[in-house]
Amino acid sequence: MRHLPLISLCLLAAAPAMAETGYSCAFTVACEAAGDCVPAAIEIEIGVSEEGAMAFLEADADALPALSLSEADSSPFTIATTAPGAESDLITIHADGTALRSRHPANPGSPAITYFGICEET
Repeated sequence: MRHLPLISLCLLAAAPAMAETGYSCAFTVACEAAGDCVPAAIEIEIGVSEEGAMAFLEADADALPALSLSEADSSPFTIATTAPGAESDLITIHADGTALRSRHPANPGSPAITYFGICEET
């Protein structure tokens, strides 16, 4: 789990403008593409600035650059992330804070997972 003050410090260290705006998200339901839905407890952070977006998708992982697919102040706000040889994610945040995260594994034998949750502006 990541706490906001720690993330804010990381964002400040990485790029001063990143701390200006962002999202703190909690996803509480996970559904496999061809399976059941189960409770989840996933927290992520997204930092947004004029220079771009960064996403902290796991507690002990480095930030990933994120491609913004919409304007930072638009609704819905959507970003995509990927790491070479790893999963890719598509995250959509609606004006009311509801959020959808679609995780697509690099391994074709692993199912895609959709997470449902809430994001708050930071």
